[in-house]
Amino acid sequence: MAQPNPVFEKNYGDYLRQLDSTHMSRWESVLDITVDEKRRTAQIPFFQASFRVSPFGVVDERGRRPDYGTCVILLKYLLMCPHHVPCDQAWITYRDFADSGQTQNVGLADYAATTISKRYTGGLERLKAAVSALGGRPPETDYPYDLSAVIPALPRIPILFLFNDADEQFPARAVILYQRRAAHFLDAECRVMVDWYLLEHLKRAEPSLAHA
Repeated sequence: MAQPNPVFEKNYGDYLRQLDSTHMSRWESVLDITVDEKRRTAQIPFFQASFRVSPFGVVDERGRRPDYGTCVILLKYLLMCPHHVPCDQAWITYRDFADSGQTQNVGLADYAATTISKRYTGGLERLKAAVSALGGRPPETDYPYDLSAVIPALPRIPILFLFNDADEQFPARAVILYQRRAAHFLDAECRVMVDWYLLEHLKRAEPSLAHA
C-alpha cells in the first residue's frame, strides 16, 4: 500500500487550518452552494460528483477522501471566495487571464486541450454523448464549431467547451474557455487542474454510455 505523500499531507493540513479560521457566512450566497454553518460544512458539486468540505477534511458521498488534486481545488475554492459575485462573465482562454504568466501552467493547459483533441478525433458523436452526460448544454451564443457546450465544473465556474473534428485540411481541435471572473474563485494552478478533470470525467462517461 502506497504511503501518503508527506508534502501533500502537509499542504492538505495547512489548507484545513486556514479553512478553520475562515468566515463562511458568504459561501452560500456568493458560491451558490449549500452550507451548514453550525457543522461548519459546505456541500460542493464538482462535475458529476458531490463533496462535503469542512475544517475536518474533504470527503465524497461515501465518506472517503478524494485524490489530492480534488481536495486542493475544493479547498482553494472556499478559501478564495470573494466578498461578492463578480460580474465579468466574458469567455476567455487560459492565456488571457492576468495570473496565467507561469509558462508551465500555460503548457499544461494547452496539453489538456490537445489530449482531448487527439482522443476524440473522428469520435464526435462519442464526445457529444460524454459532454451531455456531464450536464453540458448549448451556450446562449452560436459558435462555428461542430460541438459547443457549457459544462458545469463548479458552481459559478462553468466551462465553455468547443470542439471541431478533423477534416481534410485541419486536425481536430478542442478549446476550453472560462469566464473571466473564474480567477476570483480559483487560482491559475487550480484552473489547469480543472482542465484535466474535465478530460477524466469525459473518459469516465464513456463506459456508462456504452452500457446505456
